[in-house]
Amino acid sequence: MAKKNLLIIGSGDGGTILANSIDKSMYNVTLIDKSDKHVFQPQYLYIAFQGSKDTMVRDEKSLLKKGVTFVKKEVSRIDLNERKVYTTKGKPHSYDKLVVATGVTSDISMIPGMQEINSKYGDYHTNIAQAQKVWSNLNSFKGGTIVIGQSYPICKCPPSPLEGIFLAEELMHRKGLRKKTKFVFFTPYPRAYPAEGINEVIEPLLKERGIEVMPFFNIDRIDPAKKTIYSIEGDSVKYDLPIIVPPPKGMNIEYNPDSVRNDDRLVYVDKFNLKIKGFDDAFAIGDGAAVPTAKSGVDAHLEAKTVARILEGKDAKFNGRTNCPFDTGYGRGTFVIGSYDEKVIKYPVTHMNLFMKHMMAKIYWESLKGEFDSVFDIYFKETEPSRLEKKYGTGKE
Repeated sequence: MAKKNLLIIGSGDGGTILANSIDKSMYNVTLIDKSDKHVFQPQYLYIAFQGSKDTMVRDEKSLLKKGVTFVKKEVSRIDLNERKVYTTKGKPHSYDKLVVATGVTSDISMIPGMQEINSKYGDYHTNIAQAQKVWSNLNSFKGGTIVIGQSYPICKCPPSPLEGIFLAEELMHRKGLRKKTKFVFFTPYPRAYPAEGINEVIEPLLKERGIEVMPFFNIDRIDPAKKTIYSIEGDSVKYDLPIIVPPPKGMNIEYNPDSVRNDDRLVYVDKFNLKIKGFDDAFAIGDGAAVPTAKSGVDAHLEAKTVARILEGKDAKFNGRTNCPFDTGYGRGTFVIGSYDEKVIKYPVTHMNLFMKHMMAKIYWESLKGEFDSVFDIYFKETEPSRLEKKYGTGKE
């Protein structure tokens, strides 16, 4: 039987794991991305709030198994009807099967005034340079009000806004500036963390550390001259140092038909098999897919494994499982664990959980190659929400 051509767009977590996982005896695998560098994006948090010098960047080709062809090109158009992918240079690529794993990008143009403060103060979601800018501002901060928040209901790595304010508070404590610093966290949700299970774990920590929470705060505009952030609801907060998680948008790629994307440029998929709506030969995984679960590396990993099995003709279904590590500062952490059908677990904050988060970062590069698949299989089985619910519960909801 002749091999089929599998085209993967995007060499982030999902795209790289899928390219390495798929059976090469069944598919000719081509991976396309405009960059040949792979960045471990969760490291932005530690560059921004701890001044880490390890930016965690590798050459993409060094992460790919034999049998994967990497093409460094920028994709401009995806024609799902004609089964062709167009790039800014060269001839279009045809495929038998397509997987879109393009991720998302920051779109600060959505909020008036954000361009100016983002340029000055940075953020820890966009790139390494922006994260380094946050660290520079925190390092030179001498006191006042630090405001950190989520600017849009969709968020890449949902724990990260709170991780930011927890680590900023710890930093000011260690620098002897805690008494001179006020911390305000804002969110568009009705509570600090959207899922009640983990919120019940986090809210006591926020109160204990004197961090003010402003729920139902959807940014309307920012006035850099007045150093004030205004919400659609009519509230406002003044800042000395604002660190705002920017709104995410799907990549600016033309689609035919365009109806496969929503207003945020995220691709509509079946949430179980991850097929692009209306197409049996095309899938979307990772942050760029419109699925009702967390936009995180773990989800991209599990989605990639699901699609690999489906492409190989096996029975597989993505259950919406999320397992997001969450650094709560002072050497402790937790995990956000849930699925489509099971509520987020009220998982405890411990030193061991943060150790596990850092260990996952250390084995990240090998995990992209599938070196720790058996370990992850055991871990995900042992931490199934149904198992943990009996011990920890899921909160009041």
